[in-house]
Amino acid sequence: MASAREPARERDKLMVQLHPWPGERLAKETLRPSASQDTVAYGYLGDMQLRLVFDEPGVANAAAVRPDDLARLELTPQKAVAYAASNSKRAGGAPQITSLAGGIYTLRGQHPDYNATFFLDRTFWRQQLEKFPQGLLAALPRKGVLMFAPAGDAAVEAELKKQAGRMLAAAGPSAVSACVYRFDATGWQPIAELPQPQAAPAAAAAGKPTVDDDDDDDVEEEIEDGVDLDKAAKGQRMLALSILGTLLVNGAARSGVLPVLPVFALYVALGIYSLLGVVRLSSGLGKPTGSTIFYMVLTFVPLVSLVAWITLSVQATRKLRSAGWRVGLLGARP
Repeated sequence: MASAREPARERDKLMVQLHPWPGERLAKETLRPSASQDTVAYGYLGDMQLRLVFDEPGVANAAAVRPDDLARLELTPQKAVAYAASNSKRAGGAPQITSLAGGIYTLRGQHPDYNATFFLDRTFWRQQLEKFPQGLLAALPRKGVLMFAPAGDAAVEAELKKQAGRMLAAAGPSAVSACVYRFDATGWQPIAELPQPQAAPAAAAAGKPTVDDDDDDDVEEEIEDGVDLDKAAKGQRMLALSILGTLLVNGAARSGVLPVLPVFALYVALGIYSLLGVVRLSSGLGKPTGSTIFYMVLTFVPLVSLVAWITLSVQATRKLRSAGWRVGLLGARP
């Protein structure tokens, strides 16, 4: 249970959170002091501000950093933000990339309150830029959500705006930013606004779900449940290859083409490979640990294992196709 005490007001507890900036849009990354005399916050980019807090594991609530804290710790604004970004990155752990529909991805860490601070991780984004030299797009519609996609595809950009705009419309006080940002060799810059929430249609006003509401619920559910379509696709491909390999080894064993010992070795290798495929596919679908273990056990039961693999593969196919992936006999591709 988290303690009600205040976190220690020291450098190693210094963290940064992203919040809405009430001032005018900021075209470039900067540290513009806020008007508040009680907390330390800086207008940063677009409609976002960086708010410094003290936070630590086991403490219920973060504590706002005061100007006298920076003076006591002998930190300039630039050094304070650098310390806070480094500590927040360590608290979040390695960023986990999760696939959503339409070529959109999210970044998540171990600490939901600091998912958005991956936006400040220059090393990560430069690595992504090597894969996507045309640039990257990002949106932070609400707390705990950082969405991104490769730049250069108008359909993907429209999908990012659509999904992020829906989240922003439903975010309420948890909203962070109404901008779309682009990252390239020069850094981040705001390039567009998310669509403004539209008036609810008559069906929604009457309490009936609309098609768009259902789509938005699916996106939210995938984020919360940890669905990772990339991982699911790789796991599905591994199981497809496992089935094909098993058929080939069975044929070789029955025909006597291979001696007993090599056949046994191949069965062992296929068993390990298929087990890894089950783990990857099940976790990619966001299944709980108990379900993953259940499918792992079934992998060692002859014939039943094939039923388990097909069941997982069918579930993956539905998810992948609904997200726009093309699924063939040996797996899927976006």
